[in-house]
Amino acid sequence: MPMRNRISSRLVKKEKTKVVRQFWLFIILAVILIGLFIFVILPNFINITSSLLGSNNAPFAPKDELPPFTPTLTAPPKATKDAELLLFGYAEAESEVFVIVNGEELEAVKAQADGSFQATTVLTEGENVLTTYARDAAGNESQVSRAYKISLDTEVPLLDVTQPTADATIQGRAQQNLSVTGVTDPGVKVTINGQLTYAKQDGVFTHNFRLQEGKNELELIATDAAGNVTEKKIAVTFQL
Repeated sequence: MPMRNRISSRLVKKEKTKVVRQFWLFIILAVILIGLFIFVILPNFINITSSLLGSNNAPFAPKDELPPFTPTLTAPPKATKDAELLLFGYAEAESEVFVIVNGEELEAVKAQADGSFQATTVLTEGENVLTTYARDAAGNESQVSRAYKISLDTEVPLLDVTQPTADATIQGRAQQNLSVTGVTDPGVKVTINGQLTYAKQDGVFTHNFRLQEGKNELELIATDAAGNVTEKKIAVTFQL
């Protein structure tokens, strides 16, 4: 019996030692596998996934699919005499803004941090149609803006004075308030010695001007919507 007990005790110790070794071996293998997963498998999986998604951003970052708002031009003129025109407007901050003139797309300009932008365009004689759109960093494009119509007019307006005639002599107090009448282009602004009037739709303008005794110099200036100017001077003599 004592011999059997000793043999049994040795077997138990041997089994315990075997179990302890297996336990630590399991722990070591588990640590190795976890390390491989964290430092090898997971980074490769992330890189492969990012490549498949075609994204250069951080993994799993939401894709920007929201288009920028449509750019607007700030008070563009309806008419101008200058073929080269500087435009001002607002768009999404940091976006690229494209201006299309008569169907031709100009080189993009970048909106500032506050959304403001400037673009220079060359107009052709007559009516020009301008539209704009924006593109953000993600490649999203806005809708095309409404059409802006700008006329390039480089011709000076007509200016004919029909009354009074040059170097006329006007007599009598009843004639002291002189009716200055003439013809220009429709809607043109006319000043007579700084006094303002406008031509009607048929181009006719009329303005009463009070004469001073003696010689009166009348300076007429016609200015159209584009800023073109025509000037004419006539002299009349008034006698009481």
